Amino acid sequence: PRSAFNQSGPICSTVAQYLYDPANCDAGYWCGCDTQNQTMCYPGSDHWIGQFTTKYTNGSELIIGELADECPPTYYCPGKSNVDVCVDLCPPKFYCPSAAEAIPCEDGYCPVASIAPRKCQGLEGCNEDDLRRFTVGGASGVMLVIIVAAFVYLFAGRHMVVRKARINREKKMAAARDASDSVNTTKEGEDNGAEEKEVEVDVDSEIPEESTKRRGLRQRIKDRQESRGKGRRRSTLTAPEMTVDIAFERLRLTIPGVGTIMRGVSGKIDHGNLTAIMGPSGAGKTTFLTLMSGKVDRTGGMITVNAEEAQLSEFRNVIGFVPQEDIMMRDLTVEENVTHSALMRLPTNWTREKKMARVDEVLESLEIDHIRDSVVGDENRRGISGGQRKRVNIAMEMVVKPSLCCLDEPTSGLDSTTSFTVMNSLRDMARAGANVITVLHQPKYEVFELFDNVLLLGKGGMTVYYGPTSGLEAYFEKRGFPCPPRANPADYYMDVLSGIIPHADNDDWKREDLFEEWMTAEENADRISDEDAAKIMEEVNSADRESEGSADESKSRFFLFRWCGGLMKELKMVFNHVVKSGRPDKTGRKTPGDLGQFKLLFKRAALQRVRSPWGTVLNIILMIIAGSIIPSLVPEDANLYVGIPTGINSTNEGQDAYLRQNVSPIDEIPGILLNVYFFLLIVSCLSVNIFGPERVVFFRETAAGQHVTSYWAAKTLETLLWLPVFTCAFVVLGYSSPAWLIQSLAVYWTFLFLTLVGFYGFGMLASILVGAGSAALLALVFGIIVIVGFSGSVNAYGDLNSGGQKFSNFWFLFWATQGLSSEEYSQYEDRFNVTRLNEQTPDKQSSAFGLGEQSVGAGQGMGFDLSSSKARNIGICALTAYAWFIIVLYALKTKDHRRHR
Repeated sequence: PRSAFNQSGPICSTVAQYLYDPANCDAGYWCGCDTQNQTMCYPGSDHWIGQFTTKYTNGSELIIGELADECPPTYYCPGKSNVDVCVDLCPPKFYCPSAAEAIPCEDGYCPVASIAPRKCQGLEGCNEDDLRRFTVGGASGVMLVIIVAAFVYLFAGRHMVVRKARINREKKMAAARDASDSVNTTKEGEDNGAEEKEVEVDVDSEIPEESTKRRGLRQRIKDRQESRGKGRRRSTLTAPEMTVDIAFERLRLTIPGVGTIMRGVSGKIDHGNLTAIMGPSGAGKTTFLTLMSGKVDRTGGMITVNAEEAQLSEFRNVIGFVPQEDIMMRDLTVEENVTHSALMRLPTNWTREKKMARVDEVLESLEIDHIRDSVVGDENRRGISGGQRKRVNIAMEMVVKPSLCCLDEPTSGLDSTTSFTVMNSLRDMARAGANVITVLHQPKYEVFELFDNVLLLGKGGMTVYYGPTSGLEAYFEKRGFPCPPRANPADYYMDVLSGIIPHADNDDWKREDLFEEWMTAEENADRISDEDAAKIMEEVNSADRESEGSADESKSRFFLFRWCGGLMKELKMVFNHVVKSGRPDKTGRKTPGDLGQFKLLFKRAALQRVRSPWGTVLNIILMIIAGSIIPSLVPEDANLYVGIPTGINSTNEGQDAYLRQNVSPIDEIPGILLNVYFFLLIVSCLSVNIFGPERVVFFRETAAGQHVTSYWAAKTLETLLWLPVFTCAFVVLGYSSPAWLIQSLAVYWTFLFLTLVGFYGFGMLASILVGAGSAALLALVFGIIVIVGFSGSVNAYGDLNSGGQKFSNFWFLFWATQGLSSEEYSQYEDRFNVTRLNEQTPDKQSSAFGLGEQSVGAGQGMGFDLSSSKARNIGICALTAYAWFIIVLYALKTKDHRRHR
């Protein structure tokens, strides 16, 4: 039929067997027949079931009509006052105080079936000439102000941070120059023989002269060191608070499924010494270093610290470990990285001024104070050089004033000048009282000569030599391997250990003989007899043969028992790691606790965002774009919801059928929310960048004493503070579109914010589980599964069994969909029976609206619990969304938990 919505159709088409006859009805009433034949539908005919309200003459007789059935509220029934319009709901842009009149909406806004104009409240802006509720008004203005304020904070903050760092560098450099001039002036007036109280680089005293045939080479090296030392600053590194002397006896490390990678290494490393660990690939150099730093537990042997048997992990607060890779925050400056390490790990009884003085001390010692305000940089952003980055890597450990400092190839990738500078700084630290152990891979001779002791390991993790560097040449010369005059001893002995250089007198010599030679050597303080050495080597060889023969161990009937035992051990380790609040500490050094670390980590997270503002700007822009696309999916003249009018309760069968059948129920709200979720999920995949790029930094800092909970809380809070801005960006343009009909701004914004919280939890969790590379894809796929399966926007909640409904209740998207839908339905309660339409789910659509047959629009309902209050929907949605951040915390604690040591 024609209606206020459609004036182009035929006049009042039939519904079932009923026909409406507007020409014979007064305005506000319904008249019709129980036939589809219009020629038989007139007052007085046998088919007439409507009633007259006025006198009517049929040519020869006068018929006095009785009161007809009134049209219910929310309808517009013009009757004979406008025969071109059939009975229908009051059209949009009009309101119908009675069914007899439709008045243009001039004050407020009038959606379909309006009885009176609706007023705007608070920050809402109305447009009485459109189908929507809101226009660009106060709310949009507030959201735009928030977005602009975010941009100002990012770029103004970046400018202030960069300017402050530059001014600070200039002040520090000026102070350093003044101090240098003052020292030079004072030194000129002092006696040349006065003893310096500070630690100075004295390369001359460390160059041995025991080999006459290498005297010429040594002299040239010494001259070069002297020339380099002239321009080098004096070290002002002070002594650590405690000293650490390590003794180890028959160290052994066996890894299930891999084999034994460390066998019987013994020795003692005292403080005040710079010790080198060298050997070919597969010799266990890094393994020995991780044992010395307490990162792994030995499976055999004994370790004593300061003459007492102990676990090195109990001294973690005074142990520094420099990894081979340059692991640091690349978007921060040199000084910011080193300062953060100092504030996190230096004692709490130190003042901030004292800690910052330590930062200056270390930067000057490593000669990187002139780049203190330079961003470290990475592959995508130009920063400092590779050599400078390596020194920053070392400075982050030196600044904490460690008693024991372990370094994994600190000179790899450096030129000779930079290597010499780095090793001199480490030697200064050792002379100040620290115990410095470093793994080196074929160092240059001038660097090699700086070491006090050297430990040579052969393939398989056994000792070839351990003792003073000065005695290394004599040891190998006695065993038939004299170092050529012009050869670098470090390179030459690596070739010997690898079996490349043959024995001068013994053609049957094998590189494994070096192990037995050391066991019985006079230079070995723990030497044993030849018979015992031969027995040990036989046991080693026998164990290796058994290991090779057990490759098919999984076929053993005891494999299942071993596997279960290993699983129980692993679960116990995970439980202890998650539950234990801290580790034993025997150093007495008190570092910042959970709250103190949280403050420092939160400040760093905020600084990272300001230092790299374009990532946040991109996020905001993508949110605006995504939010503005959604309204384009809705036709401009569309209605999201048309329900069952509340006024239909007539006993007139024809009227009841016509009015019900003539209204097509529409519930597009869940479908629109489905589009909202998809677009929000796509943009939220950027959340994988919160933890993903920092995983290796997280492992390094956690191994050094950072609390996982503090890190998680700081990153989470800093992220959550920006989600309201992202939500405003998603809402601001789309909500102001003429096609957008979602009506309750406050509730819409709240549920979108909570949905964004949950989606960010997905992304953060994915980045922890699989890394940044494929985390975005994992988060996207998982989010789609949740949207389709558990949001209630696709599968009707009312059609699920009790188990399915309970499982859906665990997902924040369900509560967001139910809450938003319920809030929108409440806007129509004065016009439609929203409860009845909600109950008519696809599985319950039989005879939903018609009389005895299927009705148009049946099955539109989703079966939500409309009795659930707004506060309950929001509360549970918030709980289930924030619960993902608790899962993120658990993942941080358990994923690769061994790397937290």
